[in-house]
Amino acid sequence: MKLSSIKVDSKLAEQGDWVDGIPDLPGIRIKARGTNNTDYRLLEAKLVREIPRSQRIEGVLPADQDRIAGRLMLDTVVIDVEGLENEDGVPIKYTRELGEKLLLDPDFRAFMAGAAYAGSVVAQRQKVDQDTETKN
Repeated sequence: MKLSSIKVDSKLAEQGDWVDGIPDLPGIRIKARGTNNTDYRLLEAKLVREIPRSQRIEGVLPADQDRIAGRLMLDTVVIDVEGLENEDGVPIKYTRELGEKLLLDPDFRAFMAGAAYAGSVVAQRQKVDQDTETKN
């Protein structure tokens, strides 16, 4: 196996990129930073530390896991979203306030899963080979 086949673009994971074809979110594209970007890891450690040790010694409770995952997506992964519409089909601009609703409300878990998917896709993207791009 060539080393280049397992090398990801860490700069892209930090800066973010658009992801299309998100499962269960037809017509939605999410501009996301890669999961486990630097800010993600710092915030995750902080949020876990905020849970009293006695409450996490046997593992973090599902409610805390969901809260932490939502905050990580909101604060460190999702940059922008295209394709959202209100009930009348009018496009909606993604804002932090809307992000809080979509990423922290358990009733919108399909969007949360889509955001996590987008973040994982970007985290695994590889650099485009400049020679290949030039030839094409």
